Order: sequence, then structure tokens, then C-alpha cells
Amino acid sequence: MSYRQIYIRKAEKLSLRHHSLIIKKESEEIAIPLEDIASLLLEDHQTVITAALLAALSDYYITLIICDEKHLPITQTLPMNMHYKQLKVFYDQLGVKKPFNSQLWNRLIHYKISNQKAVVDSTVKNEDASVKLKQCIKDLQSGDKTNREAIAAKIFFEAMYGNVFSRKRKSEDAVNAALNYGYSIVAGQVTRVLTMYGFNTNIGIHHESMNNSFNLSYDFVEPYRPVVDLYVYKHLNELDYPLPIAIRKELIELLQFKVKMNKKFYNLQFAIEETVKSYIKCLENDDSSLLCLPELTIDENQEDDSIEL
Repeated sequence: MSYRQIYIRKAEKLSLRHHSLIIKKESEEIAIPLEDIASLLLEDHQTVITAALLAALSDYYITLIICDEKHLPITQTLPMNMHYKQLKVFYDQLGVKKPFNSQLWNRLIHYKISNQKAVVDSTVKNEDASVKLKQCIKDLQSGDKTNREAIAAKIFFEAMYGNVFSRKRKSEDAVNAALNYGYSIVAGQVTRVLTMYGFNTNIGIHHESMNNSFNLSYDFVEPYRPVVDLYVYKHLNELDYPLPIAIRKELIELLQFKVKMNKKFYNLQFAIEETVKSYIKCLENDDSSLLCLPELTIDENQEDDSIEL
């Protein structure tokens, strides 16, 4: 099973040879078996990529993420027709009724706020914020009709970064840049797994923007966001804008962060796959309680399976 995230900061050429990624850097060539790679993040706009490699990346379900001039993820490549029952999965998605989606969304937000509370309890230890987040969980209604998610987010970010902090998707401050970078990496992995199992990411559970091709991806990102939040808070003193190389690399490595799910521990990338597989069971059995979601664990001993080149 693929497990490595390849971060390429500078390279002359990326090509394919004998089912391996070939990275040419000056007079050096590095070969990495494609079967080991889960994702490939490229920052260098001067790097040449061969068409043969792009096709092979699709065959091996490897997501390619390309960054802009500010080193922020901006483009992701996805294979077409990856699943042998793709049309059936598509019809299953279309057939989901709104009340069922409301139950799923309620479960996603329950875990998101619970994980936000875990971050607050393990870092800033703000008792008032912790109590309020716990109350948000208790007040959750089907489909989050009273918008507890937004209320919890306000409580959470104020507790973590102060009253003056404003959460923005496009911002040139270091904290927002780090959050956006980390969320994009997690969303890329979610999208990769969803498409691998035949899902159309346009069709969301709660997100339904006509201008968003990744509505479903951002539904499933929600309970995983606090992993990024935890990292960013712990590295506040190291943040800068544009983001330093070391920070970008470590945000990619968060896919190896361990979370708890069904009394077992999984690296984030495998936990996401368990979530998607459980979503299939939810649809097949019309039972939202089958959706497996992560519980955030605070552990300093996290392994690193990324490669920087």
C-alpha cells in the first residue's frame, strides 16, 4: 500500500522508468517505486514532467499537487474512471435523501468539535472555551440547524489565537497561510481516496456550492482539521510569511499523524481511507452511525514517512 508523500522543492525533470519515479537534479538521478508513493507535491515551476509519468501517476492512484509562486497548493490532478463501479457509486450518491445527509453532517461536526475541544484542552487549557465547546456538542441538531459549527469555530480560534485573529482562506499572515497549507494537504488526500473509490466530489453531504468541484472532500475534511490546528499552534514561534521550507515539509508530514478510530490507531492517510470505506457502508445500509471518524490523540512520538527532494 502506498504511504510516502514526496515533496519536491527543486528538480530539473520528473520522468518514468521501470514503474519508478525518476527525479533528475543536476547530475544526480533518484528513483522511487511508484507503488510506494501516495502523493507528490511540486513547488518548482521550472520542473519538466513527462506525459508518461503523468499517466503512470493516475494508474497508481497518486495525486499530484502543484503549488503557486507563494508555495501554496493551487492545483491537484485526479485520474478519470478510477473505480469499476463508478456509475453505481454515482447513482448511490444522487439517491441519498436530505434527512440522511443531515444525520451524516451532524456526525461529522460532532467529531470536529470534539477534536477542537481536545486541542484546546491539550494546549491553551482554556476552561471557559472547553466548556462552551462541550455545550456546542450537546446542542447539535440534525443537519446542524442552529449552526453550532460556526459558533464552535469562533470559540476555538479565539481561544487558540486571540480575539483579534480572523480566519481567512486567502490571507498573507503566517497563521492563516499555515492553516490553509495544511488543510489543502489533508483535502488533497481526502479527494484522492474519494475518487479512488468512485465518488464524485462535486456531490457533497452538506457543502453544495455550484462553484466547488470538491464539496464532498470538504465535508470529510472537517473532523481532520484540528490535526492541522494543533500543529500550527505548537509552531507559532516558527511561522513566517511566506511559509518557511521546514514548516511546509512538516505540514505535509501531518499525513503520518496518528489518530484513533474504532479503538485502533491509524496514520492520517489511512484513517481517511477508513472513513471513506465506512461511508460506502453507510450508503449501502442506510445507517449514518456506521461512519468511522477520527478521535484526536496528542502524542509527541509521531513517525515521518515523507521524503524531501
